[in-house]
Amino acid sequence: MSLVVGFISGSLVSQLLKMVLPTGVVRDFLTYSVDFGIKTVELNLGILKVVFGLSFSFTIVSLLFIACVVYYFKWWL
Repeated sequence: MSLVVGFISGSLVSQLLKMVLPTGVVRDFLTYSVDFGIKTVELNLGILKVVFGLSFSFTIVSLLFIACVVYYFKWWL
């Protein structure tokens, strides 16, 4: 649960920083994202089309938020 909260809050703050910070090295560093995951796979059965895929995008800010949220939940429980 704490990882999900960390992912969501980190991505929200990362997007807010993208809008608020002026263009420059600090903004580029904090909001640089690394994407990885499974490419989409399409299964077409004629009347039914199913698409599978999974992708994650990490930024420095999201990783910091994940660490803080995990530490907080560990301390709180």
